[in-house]
Amino acid sequence: MKPQRSHKRRDAREGKMPSCALVLSWLFALCSLAEGAALLPGPIDPHDPPEGRFADEWSEIYMGDSKVGYAHTAMSRADDRIETRTYMKMNLGRAGEPVSISLEQAATETLSGGPLQFSTTTKMAAMDLSTRGTVQNGKVTIVTSQLGMEQTQTFDFPSGAVLTTWGAYREGLLRGFKPGTAYTLLVYAPELRLDDAVQAVTTIGDWEQVEHFDRKRRGQRVSMELNSPLATLKMVSWVDEQGRPLVARIPAPGMGDMTVVAVDQQTALTDFVPPEMFSTSVIRISRSLNPSHARRIVYRLTASSDEAELATLPSTDSQRVTVHDERSATVVVERQLHRPPDVATGQATGRSAGVVDARPYLDGNLMINTRDEALIALAARAAAGETKRYALADRLRRFVSDYVRTKSLSIGFATASEVCRTREGDCSEHAVLLAALGRLNRLPSRVVVGLVYVPVLSGERDVFGYHMWTQFLIDGRWLDVDAALGETECSPARIAFVTSSLKDSGLADLSLPLLNKIGVLAIEVLEVTEADAVRP
Repeated sequence: MKPQRSHKRRDAREGKMPSCALVLSWLFALCSLAEGAALLPGPIDPHDPPEGRFADEWSEIYMGDSKVGYAHTAMSRADDRIETRTYMKMNLGRAGEPVSISLEQAATETLSGGPLQFSTTTKMAAMDLSTRGTVQNGKVTIVTSQLGMEQTQTFDFPSGAVLTTWGAYREGLLRGFKPGTAYTLLVYAPELRLDDAVQAVTTIGDWEQVEHFDRKRRGQRVSMELNSPLATLKMVSWVDEQGRPLVARIPAPGMGDMTVVAVDQQTALTDFVPPEMFSTSVIRISRSLNPSHARRIVYRLTASSDEAELATLPSTDSQRVTVHDERSATVVVERQLHRPPDVATGQATGRSAGVVDARPYLDGNLMINTRDEALIALAARAAAGETKRYALADRLRRFVSDYVRTKSLSIGFATASEVCRTREGDCSEHAVLLAALGRLNRLPSRVVVGLVYVPVLSGERDVFGYHMWTQFLIDGRWLDVDAALGETECSPARIAFVTSSLKDSGLADLSLPLLNKIGVLAIEVLEVTEADAVRP
């Protein structure tokens, strides 16, 4: 066992684990949205579309200068129903490891754009996840299937919301293409949010010359802004004289824009080479850090774009944020010690999280199936009878650090049930499994998405890479616990972007706070307070 633990720690130091699957998950989920946005209105009667197939679009998917995949979307009418089907495939490189991703989507809507049902099947490396939804009587019921198990959730369906398929397509037909036209739709996109709609603001622009490599086309600009609770996503498309899609583009600063280009079937299916994604998504700093000795670190974050949304950075029990303006903020991160309340004062050390409703952090959800018998058994095994909460947190962390034996970057964003069985993954799999084991032992948990310092990552030295870790609520404090990096009392060499109970969060929704900071964020270390090395 000693060589295995030593190898695991070496991987952590060299940065093979921290780069988070959420970046990949975001790319995939948002590409499906871009494909929907590319299917813009053509010369079709929105009240009476023709019977049979009336839209059939093939497209290439690019990330920067690299072709990463293709997509095919078809729309047809059968009596009073509109059926939309999309298939998408992407290949990406991830720190030298290939990741293959595929998605199949289907939606059924009424002629007037009312949603009836939808489904998505996602295959990302070892992950095979199916979701189907039914809209009836003002409710949306979502059933998620994985590993032979099903989970069901029901929400109020947002009044007036449409899907990104025929409903949004039809609204575009009704609004027309007069330059200056602007309108707002409520769009229900499970990739972004399960329990509510997001606002989609569309603006019709002028005719422009669109270039993509050696292709030059004249297209009319159509801008779309999706506003989720966590961040804003902006997309732009160009259409031809008949309203047929030419190009759709999602800005991804620092990684190269994601671009969807309309082509014929043969061109779409042409081979593509997966590009390396991680080297473009790290943030370099000008000094080395010693995470094991750091007790407190003060950072200055500076953005080159207002869209980095630094004001959304969370203040937690270990992190204090002072926003100076739209493009700069100071972040102070302190190590939270996992100690019971002080015997003399009866108070726990550190700030208190205040009164917290623990229910969302104990309940099951699509990522954490608290009814999974295998997961329940694993939680009992991990706890080994420990009931003291600080000791339990440490025991669970150590168990997950050793249990996930294959530190694989080829995994996407697997559920706790899958990690329980496969025992492989990277930071997101460690974080989700640890959160699940905590909940099943009545220890409230949530996950954190942000950045962590890595001495070496893909040949780069002294960088911050995207990461996910876990927090447990103990004695009124949210305590950081990082199973991927083997830390119970976590180093302050990390910055949190968002916290989540994982309830009702789509992959893209959880990833958006990362997206708008990639390539536009600079980090300066202002102050480091060190202490004696602390226990891992």
